[in-house]
Amino acid sequence: MADQTNATEPVVMAQPASDGIKRTSAPETTNGSRWQVQLSAVPSREWLEFFKLSGKSIGVASPQLVVFDRASASFKSDADNVEHWITTLDGWIAAADARYRASLDEARRERTLKLDSEAKQRELVQELNERFKHL
Repeated sequence: MADQTNATEPVVMAQPASDGIKRTSAPETTNGSRWQVQLSAVPSREWLEFFKLSGKSIGVASPQLVVFDRASASFKSDADNVEHWITTLDGWIAAADARYRASLDEARRERTLKLDSEAKQRELVQELNERFKHL
C-alpha cells in the first residue's frame, strides 16, 4: 500500500489542512466487481464524516457504499456503471473537501475571536488595576 515506507512507493501522510483530497488514479479492479482508486492523501476522520454526508445516492452510486483504506477508496460496481461511479465519486470528494475546508476556516475564526476577546479582557483588567492602584 502507499503508506508503507519503501524506496519504490511514496509515503502518504495524513491530510494536511492546506491540501485537498483528490482522486489520483483511474479505477482498477482485480475481480471485475470491486474497483479501487488512489487518493492524494489519507483523509482525516473529520473529512470522512463530511464525505459520508456529501451527497445523496445517485443511481447505483452512494457515498455510504464507498470504503476507504488509507489513501484509497473502493466500491462495488459492474463494468457498465464504473464511469458513473467515478464521476459521482469525484463530485462527492470535491463536496467533502469544500465542507472540510469551510469547517477548518470556521474553527480558525472562532479561535481568533476567542483569543481577541481574552486579550481585550486582560487589557481591561490591567487598565482597571492601573487606574485604582493608588487607592
